[in-house]
Amino acid sequence: MAALFSTCLIPGASAAWWAENDYATGSNGLKKDSLTLFTNAAPRLTAGFNAAFYKDTAAYRDKVYSFRLPLTYSGDRFSVSAKPFVYPVSAVARAGASGCKVYALASLEEDPEAGYLRLALSGAWASQKARTNNAADIRTFSQSAYEVQVEKSFFDQFFFLASASGFTKPNGVSNATLVNPAMDQSEMAYLGTFRQITAIPEWAMAVQVARSMKPDFDSHLYAGYSKISYRGMGAANSAITGLKIGLTEKATLDLAYNMYKDESANWKNYYKILLQVFF
Repeated sequence: MAALFSTCLIPGASAAWWAENDYATGSNGLKKDSLTLFTNAAPRLTAGFNAAFYKDTAAYRDKVYSFRLPLTYSGDRFSVSAKPFVYPVSAVARAGASGCKVYALASLEEDPEAGYLRLALSGAWASQKARTNNAADIRTFSQSAYEVQVEKSFFDQFFFLASASGFTKPNGVSNATLVNPAMDQSEMAYLGTFRQITAIPEWAMAVQVARSMKPDFDSHLYAGYSKISYRGMGAANSAITGLKIGLTEKATLDLAYNMYKDESANWKNYYKILLQVFF
């Protein structure tokens, strides 16, 4: 999910380090896996390392690898994060990318009984290298994105999130001319889908709701919807539903399902398993 169940404190502050494995599969033979290791580098500073890949049986039969170095500083009622990332240029795809996303979260209202209100702002920049319709032509271009998220909870039982993002127009390229760019656009802003999005968006909007089942069960039920408008292409719709379960005091499991549909195309189905373990 996006910022839902966010906290102004460092996640896992009582743990020396923790790990997350995020695996997705589904239509067109999608295989997408991400492993992240985090550590508390200082009392309010979290550092991590992430390695990921995706592939499918359509346009990305060869694995596309990527790496990230997330860094978060957390105060009592705010946090600031930076996530540099890189997609190494592969000999097969002849495409790659590098960039960074900066994210700031502030608590506007914190009431242990009534709930909280939080505002998040983020900006991202990336430089991409990708082929065009001219097989001998490899272009380098840059793009940026900006996002705002508002999250509200009621009585620590109900959670609501709304987000909106805009993407700048890259110079000299379009979705029609690009061939298999490597970067997943979810690096730039929340898009609300498990599949990789390599086409260039113009804007995206998303809403999410969640219900805590505590104290009877250590779990959350959630659902969300997002709409993505692409530059020079039709829009897409995506819906997510899932269950986040506390397995033990030091492990959580997130099981989710995603329906995604481009205009004039059939619905695609994707499934995610995210395991988080604290040590």
